[in-house]
Amino acid sequence: MLRTCFLLIVLVCGTAGAADSIRPVMSWDDYYQALKEEGQSDAEARAEVAESLKSLRDMDRAAGADRVGVVAPPFNFDIWINSKALTLEDLRGKVVLVRWWTDTCPFCASSAPALRSLHEEYADQGLVVIGVFHPKAGRDDPLDVARVQRAVDARKFVFPTAIDWDWRNRTLKDWWLTGPKRPATSVTFLLDKNGIIRFVHPGMEYHDANGSQDHEICASDMSLIRASVKRLLAE
Repeated sequence: MLRTCFLLIVLVCGTAGAADSIRPVMSWDDYYQALKEEGQSDAEARAEVAESLKSLRDMDRAAGADRVGVVAPPFNFDIWINSKALTLEDLRGKVVLVRWWTDTCPFCASSAPALRSLHEEYADQGLVVIGVFHPKAGRDDPLDVARVQRAVDARKFVFPTAIDWDWRNRTLKDWWLTGPKRPATSVTFLLDKNGIIRFVHPGMEYHDANGSQDHEICASDMSLIRASVKRLLAE
């Protein structure tokens, strides 16, 4: 099982299972509280969080090495938010960061500031950040653009965001869910100016240092991503 983003938070507001009952998880503390609201004891919720953080530390960070040097497959997305529909041909000459994320995942919530920071720091230098929403909760429901827009607004994403609703059969499958077993679906790819994959972060979480020992590996991963962005921009 892919570890990250399998964590489903469904808060019922009226009819059980309704699309508008899914709200974005905003942080690890928010995730912990949601687990308790779903009926877990304090000990159970803390154990769930601890197990998730262990998977973050233990993740094989070389898991995407087989994709490095590969020409990125075409985009096959449903809808774009904050942008017209983009193609890889449109993005030639740019360094492109593509990150799959979802609204019910604490790893994704904690990585949102990193995506905003990278966009703010490097967009003027030629970096294009693209967030790709892929649902876990309600993934067999019909496409729900309003749900994605709520999540984009909650994450304060102003960069292009695409929807890969049928990700098990479409773009994420073509880019990632082939070949070796993958540790996560919340993967990040860095493409060079010719559309070739040059760096892969295989999922879960990254961000700048926040003082937490549980998240030191996230800051290390963020440093690698930022260094890779700078190197590719300089080419």
